[in-house]
Amino acid sequence: MFRQTLDFRPEALDRAEILRTLGGPAYRPDRQIGRLIDRMIGDELPGVCRPEFGYARFGAELVGPRSIRLAATEFRVGPIIAEGYAGAESFALFVATAGAEFDRWIHSEAVCGDIVRQFVADAIGSEIAEWAAREAAESLRQAASREGLRISNSYSPGYCGWNVAEQHRLFALLPERPCGIELGRSALMKPEKSVSGIIAVGRNVEKKPYGCAICTRRTCYKRHN
Repeated sequence: MFRQTLDFRPEALDRAEILRTLGGPAYRPDRQIGRLIDRMIGDELPGVCRPEFGYARFGAELVGPRSIRLAATEFRVGPIIAEGYAGAESFALFVATAGAEFDRWIHSEAVCGDIVRQFVADAIGSEIAEWAAREAAESLRQAASREGLRISNSYSPGYCGWNVAEQHRLFALLPERPCGIELGRSALMKPEKSVSGIIAVGRNVEKKPYGCAICTRRTCYKRHN
């Protein structure tokens, strides 16, 4: 399994996504919240945050209209995601996390003692995990490109009709506690700000827009409308 620890870079975070998490697409923070975001990202987190990602590749054994199979394991991803995996020759199972250090920080007295700080820190943590996931996809894209291959979007259990319980199947194919992430019986990860998923790799794979127009999950973090 390929693993990489990231140097925390405030400029790499998507501030629009942090604001979207805080209050929706039209949210505009007041000066106090804006300064708090700047202070957390620029001053507090660089010394304590160690994001990390990792992925492992497996040959594609089946890409059906509703499911995929790799390493003798079937994932019932549903029709929306299965379409995004069309043309797969292999799959990369990935995890990405804001890290245990961030988890300790967000649960420390410095954050938990203030409900506003906790709310803002939670939104920032979600974006840090998503940034680590983007870095995982970019690392995979570069590796695939050297092989003359392309990658799909990343998709995660719990979205677009893919049952979150299949997180257990995904983790069963990875080393124990990949990138320090533990998976609970309810399929929740710890550290909490962690992401997992699958990316297709192949010569004929296309990176298509996420299917927000036809997806019925209104709370999906990928939704921009």
